[in-house]
Amino acid sequence: MFDGYIRDHARWTPRAPAVLTAQRTWSYAEFDADVDRCGAALAALGLPVGGVVAVDVADAGLQLLLIAALARLGVASSPAADPAADLRLTDDVLGPAWRQAMAAAEPRPLPTLSLDPLALGRVMLSSGATGPPKRVGYTWRRLEHGAHLSLRGYCAGQTGAHVPLVGLDAMTGLTMAMCAWAVGAPVTETFAPAALPPWLEALPPGVVAMTPMHLQRLLAALPDGFEPRPGWRLVVGGAALPAGLAREARLRITPDVRTLYGSTEGGDGALGYAAGLDDAPGQVGITPSGAVVAIVGEDGRPLPDGQSGEIRIRGERVIPGYLGDPGATAERFQDGWFLTRDVGRRLPDGRLVLEGRLDERMILDGAKFMPGVLEAAALACPGVVDCAAFAVPDADGLDRCWLAVAAQAGFDRDRLANHLAACPDLPPRRFAWIEAIPRDAMGRVERTVLRDAVLAATRPA
Repeated sequence: MFDGYIRDHARWTPRAPAVLTAQRTWSYAEFDADVDRCGAALAALGLPVGGVVAVDVADAGLQLLLIAALARLGVASSPAADPAADLRLTDDVLGPAWRQAMAAAEPRPLPTLSLDPLALGRVMLSSGATGPPKRVGYTWRRLEHGAHLSLRGYCAGQTGAHVPLVGLDAMTGLTMAMCAWAVGAPVTETFAPAALPPWLEALPPGVVAMTPMHLQRLLAALPDGFEPRPGWRLVVGGAALPAGLAREARLRITPDVRTLYGSTEGGDGALGYAAGLDDAPGQVGITPSGAVVAIVGEDGRPLPDGQSGEIRIRGERVIPGYLGDPGATAERFQDGWFLTRDVGRRLPDGRLVLEGRLDERMILDGAKFMPGVLEAAALACPGVVDCAAFAVPDADGLDRCWLAVAAQAGFDRDRLANHLAACPDLPPRRFAWIEAIPRDAMGRVERTVLRDAVLAATRPA
């Protein structure tokens, strides 16, 4: 499927760059020839018919090559961590001798296959936000649908370098590669955020996919005199993007910062502009055509705009269920809907606002409260850099609301207290002042870490 994009541009623009790494640049002609070489060498290993092959190699260029070669053979690939792959391609299996022989082989074009669009083309792993990651199967058609949406969405108009900071084992990262090859642009290796600034000054401006944590680390690594080439686009997903972080990125890197909300199971549920965070903290944009998002109450019935409830999604990009896990499928998929377990609301203009996850909801004095509501109010106070709301049991075992706050140097703490006092319908809270909010690799708040730290600090000696 997507290997055909490479083959097309090898004929149309053979000298254009297809893959950029720190070690080398592949032109489309060179990369297409290497895809054929690699495919032939992989076929000689005896690939499982109808099986799934996990790609588990350290070299980013080789990872891209293997994924493209498996697609050319019509074989489904999967991430390194796939626990149920039928074959695993590792650095031990594909040692130096195999790589040298593969690179030295005469490139012979592999036959163009007529793939069943409903056959398995890729296995991804769910984010694991609500438990151990689960296997998600994508058909070749589903892969193409996802690429088409991205090409008219967050990749639209960008023919410069596509930089997947999120990694190729994430669906957004793999989609970035497919979109680059679809328009004849180069895809880069997965750089660490701290290594990216020089590339933003040198590469042809394109699009960078990242999480809020990546963006935070990138901003911290910008050197004095940093001058990115104009025209870059940053696409941030995986977790809520703080408005202050987005503003800093728009000032220091590019005004074109966009928000992406989606899931491995349901595809893209919303796309938008980070500038919208200034008037609606937590917003992630509008739902693109081809998907339907519903906000439902505890009874499963749709709620009107403005009311908070669970986000559910359906459409052509939603998978039918998890591979080999009927119990988890029954729990998360109902009547064509994927139950995201995210909580949010829809604004009158159609934008979706995320407020947190169902398992983050706090029960305070018998009332349910989402931490994102308090966090949005706090972030609207000038000088607050980041914050996180969480519940901590008191001496009687009743949950009380706490707010961890990271603020600018010299911040007047009374200002925040007065600011929140003027906001309606917020619960009483205690403050924990902190240098940085603990977040996981995707940028999600680690509320358990905060709760445990407060318990340890307030526990009687």
